[in-house]
Amino acid sequence: MIMKKLFIILSALTLIFSSVSCESTEEIPKDLSAGQLLQKGQNAYSNSNYVDAERYYLETINRFGNNIEVFVEARYELGHLYMKTKEYQKAYENFNQILKIYQTEQGSRLSPSYKKLAQNGIDKIPEEEKAKFTSAKTDEE
Repeated sequence: MIMKKLFIILSALTLIFSSVSCESTEEIPKDLSAGQLLQKGQNAYSNSNYVDAERYYLETINRFGNNIEVFVEARYELGHLYMKTKEYQKAYENFNQILKIYQTEQGSRLSPSYKKLAQNGIDKIPEEEKAKFTSAKTDEE
């Protein structure tokens, strides 16, 4: 009787762990467009699957990062994701990259919406967290 219960528990755990591990190691299809990758990232984010959301956003940048609009949107989504997971330095870096783009000639041709969103994201980072990584940069320079 004990062995039967133990077997059932182990089987259930194996099933749970195999489905979780397959979820984040699934290969991202090569034929997806930038919009499809971003949508898959947003779907994963909505389902609290932050590992896959990050993978889709990074893959968007890897495949389509030469398109400045796609790059900015994917960087914003990453910043938003990192805010949710309280990885404030990563959020800051992504939002800051967006703001730097807006200081270039390419950025002057972009819609100002992501500039405002990126600045709002930086403004939402707790000051004590921001001080940890912005003061370190100042010391290095």
